[in-house]
Amino acid sequence: MAQACPVNFTTIDSHAGRIGSALTLLLVVSYIASGNVAILFFLTADLLVRLYGDKAFSPVSALSSRLMRLLRLGARPVDGAAKHVAGHFGLLFSVLLIVTHFLHADTAAYAVAAVFGLCLLMDAVFNFCVGCKIYRFYLLLRSV
Repeated sequence: MAQACPVNFTTIDSHAGRIGSALTLLLVVSYIASGNVAILFFLTADLLVRLYGDKAFSPVSALSSRLMRLLRLGARPVDGAAKHVAGHFGLLFSVLLIVTHFLHADTAAYAVAAVFGLCLLMDAVFNFCVGCKIYRFYLLLRSV
């Protein structure tokens, strides 16, 4: 079966998305290093804006666009649905990190952060979207 990705007929720039993943990874690592839950609230708010609001008001998206221009990376449009699915997973991970923080479940927080960080790293470095792969698996299960 050919690879299936969600299609929503909107495009995003692949470079900006990958830079956004790298910045999000820096936020997750910053939380783990500092234990400052405010970082997680910022990340969660930013993901909510990216998913449900105007991306122009997302600090991570704005910084990604600026870095893309500064690095003179050309536009590379890709279907935005896979990133949208991945964004929902990111939102879930950030909420789970907040919950584990307030439950003082450090081991669980490290596990969630490790999985989240690995997904972000794979997207930022290898352009491998885990959200797209999970969606493909979902489509396979649904067709059975």
